Amino acid sequence: MTAWCRRYTLLFLAVAIASFAMVFFVHQKPSVATTRTRIVINVLKRRLSLYVAGKRFSTYPVAIGNPWTPSPRGEFVVTQKSIWGDGFGTRWMRISTPWGIYGIHGTNRPWSVGTVASHGCFRMLNRDVEQVYALVSVGTPVTIEGITPYVKIRRELRPGNIGQDVVELQRLLRLAHVYSGPLEGIYNGPVTQAVEKFDVMVKEPVTGIATLKTTALLQRLTNQNTLQPGYINRVYPQ
Repeated sequence: MTAWCRRYTLLFLAVAIASFAMVFFVHQKPSVATTRTRIVINVLKRRLSLYVAGKRFSTYPVAIGNPWTPSPRGEFVVTQKSIWGDGFGTRWMRISTPWGIYGIHGTNRPWSVGTVASHGCFRMLNRDVEQVYALVSVGTPVTIEGITPYVKIRRELRPGNIGQDVVELQRLLRLAHVYSGPLEGIYNGPVTQAVEKFDVMVKEPVTGIATLKTTALLQRLTNQNTLQPGYINRVYPQ
């Protein structure tokens, strides 16, 4: 065999081996990415728990938002995964909060992890966020819990509104057993229907609009006008 033939034979073998390795690893990836995962963040404990197939895989410390730029609370999903840098560390996972851009990311300030330090996002150590990033996929549910009520509702809420106060309204409606949707912060059709059901329940005019009187009646009915612990432990034991 000539030197030319040997060289191209070796090149062919190298390409074949590389192609096999690529197919093998691409085939293996979905078995991780499609595993049923869920993220639960406890704002009070400043801890993020990752669940895989219904079991807690691991728990990690996080930095949370300061009082002026608090972290969101509610029930969301991962909408974006990116490899960023600088202040966002080595990984970024955006969550579906409709009233702002919030995410779970790494940091170049590892000493801040576990403290009240962010502008609302959840900072993790880079080694931790890389592990979570590898296991979750776009669409992974993210539940963020803390002290309830989440906020004080100070405005009349109506269809089309978004915000943390809408999350609080959804939470109260769920406790009143008239709403079963997610705490996602969007005043949509199911929320409107739930408010209408509640209006009928308390013999108020059926408008589908959550007035301040509606909110007060909800708080009275559900006994949520004082601070209460979150209910996350009943769903995902720590």
